[in-house]
Amino acid sequence: MPLTRTERNLWSAFLDEAKANQRYVAFAMQAMDEGLPEAAEVFMEASGAEAIHALAHLRVAGEVHSTVENLVAVIEEEAREVDIVYPRRIREAEEEGRPDAAESFRFAWSRERHHIRSLEQILESVLKARPELRSQARKVTMPAVPESTKTATPAELVGLSASVSPKIRTEVFGEKARVSGLQRLREVMFGAQDGLVSTVAVVSSVAVATGDNQIVILAGATSALAGMVSMAAGSYLGSRAEQDVSISELELEALEIAEHPAEEMAELIEIYQKEGMSNLEATALAERIASDRQLWLSTMAEKELGLTSEPLGNPWKDSLTMGVSFILGALFPLAPYFLLPARAAVLPAMAMTLVVLFLVGLGKGRVLHKPPIISGLEVTAVGTVSGAIGYAIGDLLPKILGMAPVPN
Repeated sequence: MPLTRTERNLWSAFLDEAKANQRYVAFAMQAMDEGLPEAAEVFMEASGAEAIHALAHLRVAGEVHSTVENLVAVIEEEAREVDIVYPRRIREAEEEGRPDAAESFRFAWSRERHHIRSLEQILESVLKARPELRSQARKVTMPAVPESTKTATPAELVGLSASVSPKIRTEVFGEKARVSGLQRLREVMFGAQDGLVSTVAVVSSVAVATGDNQIVILAGATSALAGMVSMAAGSYLGSRAEQDVSISELELEALEIAEHPAEEMAELIEIYQKEGMSNLEATALAERIASDRQLWLSTMAEKELGLTSEPLGNPWKDSLTMGVSFILGALFPLAPYFLLPARAAVLPAMAMTLVVLFLVGLGKGRVLHKPPIISGLEVTAVGTVSGAIGYAIGDLLPKILGMAPVPN
C-alpha cells in the first residue's frame, strides 16, 4: 500500500533528525580533537535534541513494536546488510578506487556480523524465558532477488517503447492536460456559485428595501463587476502564490541534490524500502533514477515533498476562468429585474438562481463522477440559505434603522 503524505513526512522527518543527530556527534568529536570543549558541548546538546525528535517521529510512525518483534526486525535488517548491502558497497568502492571507503565498509561489515550473533542469542534467551512471546516472533527470511532488479539494455528499452500503442501513448501524455482542466473546474464552480449567490443576496436585499428597479440593477451590476475583479485578482494571486511556493521548494530540492547527492540518494532508497522494496530493489531503482537529474528531481519532489515538478496551474487562465464564471453567474439573478417590478422580481430571481445553482451542481457531479442529484442539491442548498439571509437583511434592516420601505 502506498505511503500517505503524513506517513512519508514522518519517515522523512525521522531520517532528517537521525542524520542530524549523528552529524552533530561527529562535529562534537571534531571539536574535542581541536581542544574546543565548549563547542563540543553545544553540538552534543543539539545532538540530544535531534535524537529525541527522531525517536518521537519513529514512534508516531508505528515503527516501534514489542521487543521480540524489534529483535526479529533488526536481525533481518542486519542479515540483509551482511549478505547483500555491504559486499556490494565494498566491491563498488574498490572498483571506484576508494580503499578508504572500502575499509570503512569492511569494518562495519565485521561488526554487523557480530551484532547478528549477539541479537540472535538475546532473542533465543528471551523466548526461552518467556515462551508466551513466541507468537510475536516471525520467521526471518531473506527476500529473493527478483528479475525486475536487473538493468534493462538500451535495446530492450527501445523495444518496450515501440510496443506502446499510439492510443496508450496519447492517453499517457494527455492525462496532464486533462487533470489540469479538472483542476480549473474549481474556478468555474467557485466563480459561478459565488456570482449567483452574492448577486442574488445583494439584489434581494436592495429590492425589498427600496422597491426601485434602477437602484436594484445598479446595485447588482456594481456588485457583480466588483466581485468579478476581486475574484479574478484573488484567483490570480492565489494560483501564483501556490506556483511560487512549488517552484521555491523544487529549487531547494535541486540544490540539495546538487550539493548532497549521496544524502539524497540514501533518502530515496529509504523511501522505496518503506514502500515495500528490498534494499537491493530500492538501490537499483534509485540508481537508475539518479542517472537522469531531471527524473531524480521529479521523483524526490513527488516522494519527499508531495509536489509535481511541473505545476499544473496557470495563474492567468485561472484568473480569467474565475472572472468570466463569476460575471456569467451574476447575470441570472439580475435578469428578472429588467422585466418585472423590483419586489415582484425577488422570487423569480431566487427561483432562477436556484435552478442555475442546481444545474451547476449537476454538471460538477457528472464531471467528477459523483452522484449528480446530490451534488446539485448540495450547491442549491448553499444558494437557498444565502438568498434567504439576503432577503431577511433587506426586510429587517430598514425596520431596525427606522426607514420605511419605498412603495411600488
